[in-house]
Amino acid sequence: MTDFFKGIPAVTYEGPTSTNEFAFRHYNPDEVVIGKRMEDHLRFAVAYWHSFAWQGGDPFGGQTFERPWFSESMDHARLKADVAFEMFDILNAPFYCFHDADIRPEGATFAESKRNLEEIVDYLGEKQASHKTQLLWGTANMFSHRRWMSGAATNPDREIYAYAAATVKANMDATHKLGGQDYVLWGGREGYETLLNT
Repeated sequence: MTDFFKGIPAVTYEGPTSTNEFAFRHYNPDEVVIGKRMEDHLRFAVAYWHSFAWQGGDPFGGQTFERPWFSESMDHARLKADVAFEMFDILNAPFYCFHDADIRPEGATFAESKRNLEEIVDYLGEKQASHKTQLLWGTANMFSHRRWMSGAATNPDREIYAYAAATVKANMDATHKLGGQDYVLWGGREGYETLLNT
C-alpha cells in the first residue's frame, strides 16, 4: 500500500450539518430508499481515467499535472494501482472503472500491449481480493492513440479494424476476469468524415 494520501481520513457519512471537508453530507450508503440501500441504488464508480490517468491537458495546452506514476512502465502501472486502491479505501468506493490505456502502458506492438494488460489485470485482481472495491465496467480506449484517427470499428483500413477487434476482445476478457459487471462499447472516433470512407 502507498501513503500518497497520507493524512486524509476515510470519508464517511456525517449528515447535512457536517462541516468536515472529508464527509458525505447527503450520501448515506446504508440509508434504505424504496426498499434498497442507497449504495445499491447509486452504484458509484471511481473513473481511473479522470482520477489517475488524465494529465491535466485541454484543447489549449498539454500536461499540467505531475504524478509519480506518469510513465509508460509496468512498475508505474502497479504504483498507479496501489494509489488508486488507497483512494478507493478512503472514499469507501464500491466500484471503479477503466479504459485499457488507463491501467497499462502502451506496448510497441499489439502483443506487447496485450501482455501488459494481462499482467496488470492479474495485479488488479490481487488488489480487489484484499479490498472492498470491485470492477463495475471496463472498456477499450480506441480514440487517444493516433492509430484511431479515422475510427476503430469503422476505420477503412482493415489492419486498424482488426487491431480494434482484437483490442475489444482482450478488454472483454480482462473485464470478465476481474468480475466486471458490464462492458462498455465506447466509440469515441467512430463514424466517417465523407462518403469516400464508406
